Formats: sequence, structure tokens, C-alpha cells
Amino acid sequence: MTLDIRPLDPRTASESLLSDYHLMRAAVVAEDFPEDPPLTYEGAIGRLRTPPVEDGVCRFWTGHMDGRVAGSVRVSLPEDSNSGIANVEVHVHPELRRRGIGTALVRAALAAVRESGRGTILGVPMKPNSSGAHWAALMGFRVTHSTVMQVLLVAETPQALWDVPVPARYRLARWSGATPEQFIDSYAVARQAIHDAPLGETSYRETVWSPELIRDNDRELLDAGVEQRVVIAIDDAEDQVAGVHVIHNYPHRREFGYIHDTSVLVGHRGHGLGRTIKAAMMRWLADERPDVERIFTTTATTNTFMIDINHSLGYRTARTMNWVETTTADLADRLATSPQR
Repeated sequence: MTLDIRPLDPRTASESLLSDYHLMRAAVVAEDFPEDPPLTYEGAIGRLRTPPVEDGVCRFWTGHMDGRVAGSVRVSLPEDSNSGIANVEVHVHPELRRRGIGTALVRAALAAVRESGRGTILGVPMKPNSSGAHWAALMGFRVTHSTVMQVLLVAETPQALWDVPVPARYRLARWSGATPEQFIDSYAVARQAIHDAPLGETSYRETVWSPELIRDNDRELLDAGVEQRVVIAIDDAEDQVAGVHVIHNYPHRREFGYIHDTSVLVGHRGHGLGRTIKAAMMRWLADERPDVERIFTTTATTNTFMIDINHSLGYRTARTMNWVETTTADLADRLATSPQR
């Protein structure tokens, strides 16, 4: 059968096409991540239309075979610290794998990567020894980083785990939406602490935060309909932000919260601030957002300290995920010599 690859505009695509796309993506989730809830139509299409703001400009293609969506590819072009990177995310229906569909989809999207001038390509994180990991290795991608996905099931977690006292000499503050101007300068400094998090050999770099960038990011989140909640720890002696914890909630997955950042400045570590601000966030969500069912967080496998903190608050480890990458030039060479299927 012939594979027909077409650009996809999530804003103008027909309901029939979007429904077929959802069926493909739901089948992928059921096969590759059976530990996750089924992927709803709203979740699949919402992510198309509202990707994370840090992903930058996104373009999509779908591959069609025998009257249905067989697979898809997304290219995203982040800016700032990652302006040399293109993220490429490929999905193929489980029933149609090992027929060259993923390779053909990447070949179709490669022109957009080359036009962008990005020299490095990051693949979507994947389980070790999965079919995706096998395909990525054949395409020349190498593993550069390893993380664990942890999940907190709110209804099944004793709320007593979140009764964590605030350490002496610190106080907490919180907000939803835009960052208050009274905190923004020291908040930008405190968010830089995430740069200490282990990233293995990946070319990905954490955002270099400034007050201006935080304001821009806050506006982009608001425009996208993303609810941002922040809990900070403040050092009473210096009246400066010492630790931050940020959760994002997307309009298409209101029942899920995604931890975006948890970091504590070096001089304030060892006092339990990370656990304190995470626990305070959960108490806040339990009070104001009882509809939130799950919280997801990703942590480097080597960061056992943070993994243990998460477990103490009720998180369970769902899976290990490997990050993979290659160079644009190497992938182009491999695609040029691989079968045209």
C-alpha cells in the first residue's frame, strides 16, 4: 500500500481527520504506555492545538494508508537556550509498524528541520527496549539522558503526607497566573537553580530566566489558556526567593497537573525546602482544584534525592524514559541510504 503524507494544520483540519488522528494516537498510548489513562479526543487534539509554550513553533504531518491515519510526525523549534535544536516526535499505529512508515514520516519532515538551520535533532523520550527505541537506534539516535516519570494519584494519596512544616527562617508565598512584580527579580534568580539538575549528555539546556523572559512566558501561558500555579519559599533574613515549585495545567487535560520546575538555590539546600513547597502545592490544589486527578513529574534517574522526596509525598514511579538525539546531517545521510518505503 502507498503511504500518503500530508501537512496537518490542527486549527483547520476536518473533524473526520482529527477523529482519525485521535484513534491512531490512542492506540499508540494503549500499546506503549498501558500504565497511563486512555488518551481522550480532547487530550489528543488539545495537545496539537496547545503545545507547551517552550516548544516554540510546531509543524505537523500525518501519514495515511488504506483510508486511515497510520502515523504522524511533529517538528518543534524551541528558542532561547535551545535555538540549535529541533524536536522530532514520531508516532505509528501499532498495527502498522515495521513497514517503514516512521522512516517515511521523518524523511518528509526533515526539510523543515534543515530549513530551520538546527544542527541537532532530539527524539521524543521513549522506554528502553521499546519498538521506538529500536527504530531510533537504527536511525542513528543515541541515548543521552535517562529520566523517570513519577505520578501522584490524588484520590489515592493520604493528605497527611502533605502536612510538612515550613523550616525556621523561611515563609511561603503562592500565586496563580502572572508573577507578582514584588517577587520577579529574586524569582528569576531562584529559577536559575534548575541548571544544577543533571541532564546527562543531552544537548537540551534549561531556560536562562530573566525578569523579562518570565513576563513574556507568563503572557504566553495566559494566551494559551494554561493555568500556572507557583509556590515559593522566601528567606526571611534576606527577603529573597530561595526555592520555587511550578505546576502547569492545560485546558485540554484539566484533570492533570504537570510539574514544570522545582528548584532550590544552593545556599538554601539541606533544609527540606523542596519537600515543603511541593507539599504546600498539593494542599493548595486539594483545596481549590479537587478535579485534578493526577500530577506528573519527570526526574533524572541519577537524581535519587528528588525521586525519594517525591515518593515521600505519594508519587509512584510509572516508567523510565530515555532521551535520544542525533545530528541533522547524520540523520539526512541515513535517510538518503535507507529504503524508500
